[in-house]
Order: sequence, then C-alpha cells, then structure tokens
Amino acid sequence: MSIEIANIQGIGNRSEQQDAFGASRLDDYKTNGILLTVCDGMGGMASGGVIARDVLSKILEVFPWKDDFDVPGYLTSISNKVYDNFFGQGGSTVVMILLKENKLKFWSIGDSDILLLRDGKLVPINIRHEYSNDLIVKALELGFSVSEAFSDPQAAALSEYVGKRNPACETNRLPIELAAGDTVLLCSDGVSDTLSFEQIAEDLALPVDQAASKIEADIISANFENQDNYTGIIVRYTGGR
Repeated sequence: MSIEIANIQGIGNRSEQQDAFGASRLDDYKTNGILLTVCDGMGGMASGGVIARDVLSKILEVFPWKDDFDVPGYLTSISNKVYDNFFGQGGSTVVMILLKENKLKFWSIGDSDILLLRDGKLVPINIRHEYSNDLIVKALELGFSVSEAFSDPQAAALSEYVGKRNPACETNRLPIELAAGDTVLLCSDGVSDTLSFEQIAEDLALPVDQAASKIEADIISANFENQDNYTGIIVRYTGGR
C-alpha cells in the first residue's frame, strides 16, 4: 500500500456535530484511486449537519466515475437542490481530493482547507471562498488599502458554498504530483482556524495516527470558548503504487 490514512473529529463547544467526512473503498485504491471528502455544515444556517451528511453521501455514491465526469457540474447540481429544498437558508462547505497513484486532483467550495506538507513546509492547495479575497481584489482595483479589506465586518463570510445557487467550484486542471513522504490534510475550519500553520506542520510530520492524535490534543489544549466542530483526514503518500 502506497498511502497511510488517519482521521480526527470532535464536536468542540457546539451543541451538535455538523461536520461530515468519508472515503471511498480503500481496497479499490489500486484500481480507482481513493476519494476523500470533508463537508462542514454551516452552523449559522438551517440544518447544517443534515446538509453536510447528504452532500457527502451524494458525492460518494457516484464514485468511481469516468475520467470525463463533470465533478464541478455535479456539485453545482447538488448545491442547487439544497438551495431549492432549504430556500437558500442552509448550506455546507466541501473539500475533496482524488488520489490515484501519486497524482492528486481536488475540488473545493467554501472555507474548508486542503493543506500539503512537503519537506517540512505547509502550503494551502485551495483558496478559501471568503469575501476577504473579493475585497482584496476590489481594494487593488479601486486603490484603497488591503488592511481596510480585512477589517470589513463581512471579510470572513463565505462567498461560495453548497446551498448557494450555482456556486463557483475551485479545481486543478493538471494533477498535483506527490513525492514520497508528502502529507495532505483535508480539514474543516475548526482545525485550521484554531491551530497555526506552524503547529499543523509540526504535527503532520509525525506518523499519521500520532499526527491525528496530536492535532486533536492541540485543539483541546487551545481551549477556545467558541471552539467549532473540527474534522480532518490525513493522507500520506509513501511512494510506489
């Protein structure tokens, strides 16, 4: 086996778990690759946990798909159905990766994260869909300071999510080629908003099971009064096929 996988999940200081995560069959990895997904139900809107679990189920039930399967189009169709069913008042983020041999494809809607640890350096693979990014572009176009963009009260609000009509989906046209030892973390913002990149990088350098335990211990130790649900999937590519 050329990959190692571990996961974490906790409710934090919320009243219910609104994150969902899942993976395709590991014993099909050599034939179809493996699909890993994290969905984070939007706590400020209706039925976040229900929507996150439903989105996850719909994603996993169509895998494996043919190479020409329109994943962004499928996610759009899911999002539009959520919009219709919840009248635009419910939603979820989604991050997902497909790893086949050493090639990684990803899809992302919302503010959950896909992080890659390579040679001790942690870098984000996807870009968060937050209004802060739109505001930065506007700042550059209109000539006001970027700091003003970040100070806007809506800066951290989601600009895209499943449950919005026709959301934008970020993906990579060319697969990312992983090297032996590369480690990828898919996580809800309950992980990446609580821990610094330095902490996450240090934890991900451990064997994957220990890394998962250490990330959870660090989240608990942070003792945030409003700690969000936290969910993460760690996958390490060890080389070979």
